[in-house]
Amino acid sequence: MIEDWLKIPYVDYGRSRLGCDCWGLVRMVRHELFGHELPSFGLIAPDNKRALTKAANTVISENLTPTTTPKHGTIATVWRGVVCTHVGIVLLIDGRLAVLETNKGSGPRWMRLGDFQKIHPIIKYYD
Repeated sequence: MIEDWLKIPYVDYGRSRLGCDCWGLVRMVRHELFGHELPSFGLIAPDNKRALTKAANTVISENLTPTTTPKHGTIATVWRGVVCTHVGIVLLIDGRLAVLETNKGSGPRWMRLGDFQKIHPIIKYYD
């Protein structure tokens, strides 16, 4: 199934298989794998980190539980100080935890959890 998500191109504001931004991809995967509906926030520009942080804090307070132990299905939020800059989703891939993400530079990709943590020094996980 991961191959299907890796084919979805990065698209600002995207919320479908035609294209997703990072939040759109996380929403889709959480819904398809776990049946969890999350708010769209499809009108927030991916480069508007202030608005994204406000949206992230809303979702966190209303829909998610913090966890210190990432597991299959956990949302990984990347922070720079108090600003949320990116999100991905933790998945079990080939028997190991990895993070599925998408961004303008690379498009969709996955990387081992340890590699994701090396690139992003401040990550908060939510289930």
